[in-house]
Amino acid sequence: MTTTATRKRRPTAPVAVPQPPANDLDELVHYSPEEVYARGWLPIKPRTLRDKANLRQIPHSRAGGRISFTLRHIRETAAMYEVRPIGETKPAA
Repeated sequence: MTTTATRKRRPTAPVAVPQPPANDLDELVHYSPEEVYARGWLPIKPRTLRDKANLRQIPHSRAGGRISFTLRHIRETAAMYEVRPIGETKPAA
């Protein structure tokens, strides 16, 4: 009889998801790449967020000459990296 080793799973920290705004002004708040990463809204390092924004690969704002993100930008970026199960994809024409 053989025994199989089981891997211990590490507990994962809860991910902070941008919540719907309490009022219309909350949608206008701009967050720096460091704030977006620190709050856990996107698992992308601040340097990579800046690089992708400079290459215009992700939505962002350049208010005041600095790269920043609104909640809408964060949601759009997260949706860009979403992968659907193979059964939900459309067959190629």
